[in-house]
Amino acid sequence: MRTRLAGAVTIGILWAAGASAQAPGVAPGAPEVLRSVFPEADRLDAADVLLTADMAKRLDELSRSRIPERLVTFYTARRGSAVLGYAVLQSHVVRTKRETLLVVFEPDGRLRKLQVVAFLEPPEYKPSERWLAQFAGKGTEDRLAVGDDIAFISGATLSARGVAEQSRWLLQALRMAREAGKVR
Repeated sequence: MRTRLAGAVTIGILWAAGASAQAPGVAPGAPEVLRSVFPEADRLDAADVLLTADMAKRLDELSRSRIPERLVTFYTARRGSAVLGYAVLQSHVVRTKRETLLVVFEPDGRLRKLQVVAFLEPPEYKPSERWLAQFAGKGTEDRLAVGDDIAFISGATLSARGVAEQSRWLLQALRMAREAGKVR
């Protein structure tokens, strides 16, 4: 419950921060962040997906990670009736402080882009854009394991593992939500 509340507070801060974010490490608000990755979209639909106990258990197995919360909001970017892609804002604790990622998916469910929108740990632990770029094109069949198909970040192992873990379970969650018709 505390994790869900902390995640909601972080996203609320992002939403309220607007284009002139005043808190250190916080990027523009959620609407602006989502529009920046889907500038051609004429519509962004939000779908709250509440994972059942069975779904969460299956996600644990498929993603090889512990699912941090049972409520995920997926955003579907559309232009007319065409789906341009999906996105999710997800917060997690890296070491002792929170990081919020924007995870962007292609229409077929593969990863398009990962972006750090809030990072409250010391800046030297923040993953670089270059490092995050290696996730582009990865899908549910990829291992997404640091030291395997994902490079290490020297001195920032917890950051690297956190991003990889979030990516693994969100890829699987999107796939399951699409198959169940909860995200279209």
